[in-house]
Amino acid sequence: MSLIQKYAPTMQLVVAMMRSDGCIDPLAVQPLDQWHRGPRHIELIRHSYGATMLDVLTRELGLVSLDEDGLLRSSIIIVTSEEAVKGAVMRLLGKIAEAIVVRRCNEDVALNRRWGQIGRRGRFVHNALDDFIAIGTGLETTRQRFPQKYSPTDSHRDVIWVHRDDTVRELQMLAHGRPAGISAGIQLKVSTDGYRYVYRQDIARAKYEVPLVYFDLRNDYNDLTNAIYAEDREVVIGVDIVRGADVDPALHDELLSYYHLAEALVRGQITPDDLVSTPLLADAAKKDVLESRNVTVASI
Repeated sequence: MSLIQKYAPTMQLVVAMMRSDGCIDPLAVQPLDQWHRGPRHIELIRHSYGATMLDVLTRELGLVSLDEDGLLRSSIIIVTSEEAVKGAVMRLLGKIAEAIVVRRCNEDVALNRRWGQIGRRGRFVHNALDDFIAIGTGLETTRQRFPQKYSPTDSHRDVIWVHRDDTVRELQMLAHGRPAGISAGIQLKVSTDGYRYVYRQDIARAKYEVPLVYFDLRNDYNDLTNAIYAEDREVVIGVDIVRGADVDPALHDELLSYYHLAEALVRGQITPDDLVSTPLLADAAKKDVLESRNVTVASI
């Protein structure tokens, strides 16, 4: 060993949280490789994504509400068995993915074009998709703004697109480059075990009418597609089933963080109040909830 190797300082990339005084919080530091492998430090993800998750749970999913005393009330069912926890977490993440895909489509023209292309099975990204806005068939905002499109029991289309000027019109799938008369859309799946929860429950039973987008939190998309090829199913990889991380890597990374928060909520280890890291953020979140219900916020 050379002297340079022996005395060279050890350096490590970390994910850390900075306090208001500009110093790193020593209780909220995690090596970057551990952050990517998981589980992620609960304080780091709570600080980064807790407020967004609380907003989705209240505004979009209706799973958390604010009572007359200003307290958050949750209708998330606490479960104990490991199998029940897995199922509950993945269902919750699927709904969160629906809400965030819609939100990101409506904030980013390029993403809306890309997701719309997938939803209509188009070969190219086209600016004609700018005339359509994404909505989630099971979201509270859809129930309020587009009640005729609200369909929370629709197991096939989680996200659809409606025309900006005529919301009765929906984006159509393409066949041979022309509208096929079938409403476009995507079905979203989030899982750590795609073969068991996606292949067996959806693909093997042909329970899909629109492209299925799979967010593989354990990087098993290739295993899933290999299983499809092995059984020679009439599924076009990249068209009928798409890897979510290839479309929106940032959303895939967010879902990895939401996974740990969702699991803690389902297990009863944290409450919705714990999703926000400071009283100031908690008050801001509650005001947002009240504003979304058109209630005066001065009482908080």
